[in-house]
Amino acid sequence: KSPRPRWTSIEEYVRLPLACFGGPLFVISLFWLGWTARPDIHWIVPTLSALPFGIGFLLIFMGELNYIVDAYEVFAASAMGAASCSRSIFGVILPFAAKPMYSRLGINWACSLLGFLSLVIALIPFVFIRFGDRIRAKSKFCQQLRREKEEKEAVERQRRESRAGVQLLSADVEKQV
Repeated sequence: KSPRPRWTSIEEYVRLPLACFGGPLFVISLFWLGWTARPDIHWIVPTLSALPFGIGFLLIFMGELNYIVDAYEVFAASAMGAASCSRSIFGVILPFAAKPMYSRLGINWACSLLGFLSLVIALIPFVFIRFGDRIRAKSKFCQQLRREKEEKEAVERQRRESRAGVQLLSADVEKQV
């Protein structure tokens, strides 16, 4: 549409609703797995918890990565590198904690612990929707990006104004001839 609706220019409203939908699915799947993984419940019931887990994971992953790209634009590679590094660090650490956690807490409470942690983490997209503009305003990358955008817009504005001036001059010259 022209002009574009205002909400389409706000990064949070374009990308994060995917993650807002995926977070609860992810949390539900962990509790579902934890409290149905028992000998008296058919094996397919806890296995089916993989469906909301996978859907939730993909929605969160896509929403957050797209948000990073939209929010950091030319610095997106650096931001995605930081996100990837953080994700990799947690990916290395969590397996070391998994065996002792499941041994001590059992499947029910270990999955519940992960579910409660995921519940807290699932709030992050909602926080970004509410406070994302303020968070980005404090980011050095986003501040630099905003300055570069303003400079680029000023140059574009000067070009348009100079073109308009040239067009007016050429119209005046044509009238005189």
